[in-house]
Amino acid sequence: MNLVSRRDIVRLDSRHLLDSLAAIPYVTGKTLLDVGTGPGLPGIPLAIAQPNVAITLWERMARRVRFLQMACRELGLKNVSVRECDIERSTRTQESPVFDTVVARAVAPVETLWPMMRDHLSADGRLIVYSHIAKPDDLQPHGEPSPEERVSKTPPLAGLEEVAYSVPGLAHRHYLQLMSKAAWTRHQALET
Repeated sequence: MNLVSRRDIVRLDSRHLLDSLAAIPYVTGKTLLDVGTGPGLPGIPLAIAQPNVAITLWERMARRVRFLQMACRELGLKNVSVRECDIERSTRTQESPVFDTVVARAVAPVETLWPMMRDHLSADGRLIVYSHIAKPDDLQPHGEPSPEERVSKTPPLAGLEEVAYSVPGLAHRHYLQLMSKAAWTRHQALET
């Protein structure tokens, strides 16, 4: 169905499945939203690994939504719901659920996602963004970032925490960018 690059098929385990599971130690609470899930990454691997967490997958493309619904049925995932939703047009209403954790992988930088997603978080909720930001010590020997790495030029958000992790089978380090709604709220209160 062309949901991942053909050249990624041989490294599906390391590049997609194992990478998706890196967030497990940082998932808080009992509800999780995967925004822009695409082919179900990281949401479906997280749902399999954490059957007691209710996971919602948001995807804007109807074709992918149909695939996700079929995949969840085939895998027998009772803790997953799939919703066709474009995060850029999603506004939280009083009736909308809030989530304890929101994850985003290959969607947008944390600086872009935070203003869109913070209202979808519970008071103690956390946004987790998978990032491949090149750090000075991550550079290749000749000093250039690899093609898969990008350098963030945006100043960091107040309260942003970055956690480095390695994925077996992949050479460069990856990062999870963590934004806590409670910490951000406290910081905002101190500034006013």
